[in-house]
Amino acid sequence: MRKMSLSLIAIIMMLAFVLSACGTDKPEDGGKSAATGTDAGGTKKPEDFRGEITVWKGYNDVSELFMKKYPNVKVKMDTPEKPEDKFTTALATGTGAPDVIDLSQAHFFKYKAMDGLENLLDAPYNAGFMKKDFLDLAWNMSTSLDGKRLFGIPWRITPYVMFYRADIFEENGYPSDPDAVGKLVADPNKFFEMAQKLRAKGHYFFRKAEEVTDVASPGVGYYDGNLTYLRNTDSYASAIDYAKRAAQLDLIFPGEKEEQDRALNSGKLVTYFGGVYRLSTFQIDEKGNKGSLSENQGKWRMTSLPFGQTPGLGFGTYVIPSQSKNKEIAWEYIKFAVTDPEAQAIFMKTADLSPYRPARSLPMVANTAEKAMGGQKVLQYGFQLMDKMVYTSGNPLDEKASSVWTKLLNEGLTKNQDSRAVLKTIMDETEKSVSVEKEALKKKLGK
Repeated sequence: MRKMSLSLIAIIMMLAFVLSACGTDKPEDGGKSAATGTDAGGTKKPEDFRGEITVWKGYNDVSELFMKKYPNVKVKMDTPEKPEDKFTTALATGTGAPDVIDLSQAHFFKYKAMDGLENLLDAPYNAGFMKKDFLDLAWNMSTSLDGKRLFGIPWRITPYVMFYRADIFEENGYPSDPDAVGKLVADPNKFFEMAQKLRAKGHYFFRKAEEVTDVASPGVGYYDGNLTYLRNTDSYASAIDYAKRAAQLDLIFPGEKEEQDRALNSGKLVTYFGGVYRLSTFQIDEKGNKGSLSENQGKWRMTSLPFGQTPGLGFGTYVIPSQSKNKEIAWEYIKFAVTDPEAQAIFMKTADLSPYRPARSLPMVANTAEKAMGGQKVLQYGFQLMDKMVYTSGNPLDEKASSVWTKLLNEGLTKNQDSRAVLKTIMDETEKSVSVEKEALKKKLGK
């Protein structure tokens, strides 16, 4: 038998999910209220659990901590290469999946309409009682396309931010305080005025043209829950205009990854855009391991993005495949990883911020002064930005849509085409590219 492509597997599984979901209309909490919701563990103590689970893409330190608290459980951290591809194949074939996997922002949307994942709203999980403790947008991102199934529990969601060289800003007469810089760069004209002045002194601001459109975009996906295309708006036209302006002012550094890192460490590139979790890139950890941008300790700061947008960048959700051989312990592991204060402390060492609301009240959030950022309280600042954040909820059509977007956006920027014309071309080509999958979803979901 010929091997099926992963995209074909995904389409088959998506249709299977939609068909199975048509007859289901279960309450959000699986029939349990927040006050009475129970879980697979019942009243068992950690030492009562016995067995072994396999976790893909988890934190080793969190797994070690879990095994200390659950002394009769073994956690195998046995992540293969290309784990999401292997996981998709395992769901399709019915064998080979781990007990738990962390699905990241680059992959979770594929599973919003797939079968083969446990619905955590159902017994014995009854996870609906947990919803009040999580940010709505993170919970929704872990919810199936039809809104009836919770396929994961989110553990990370971080704002998209700008890291900047505070010393260089200050030397050139600009503020260095994060709030003041955030206010300054939110104004497109003031941002480009400053960038042009610093460019005259040899500094750059962006690593590639599409990075400008990323930071200037409103943070939505490609399709909403009604399968309506979302990226043909004034906000996206403005984002393309900003990218063209950045190119005209020569603000985009002409180099690949290694050259970019050297430019960032030397001060030639004065900004770096990424999720808050990119803090680890600037850190020197307690063992002396150095991040690739750690040469200027104390000279960097973190603030909100230019152009006034507040997208997110960095999402993770833990899921349990239905073929798991030890769902009870898998569920214990997930609850521990996303709610235990010591597990949260491990995540937050590298600024992996949690959508679990109680995590904000941990002492380290208010007390941690980050050395790499000149003593800035990065965790506290990140949670403040999180409250303003917009994040795509994800859609199975996103993978193809993203490929079309990247290809045609780069072509439009290279040719300096009209922004509205670029958006129209992208929309038309995207609709054509996803037409088969879209019609199947619309029909089966009654859209």
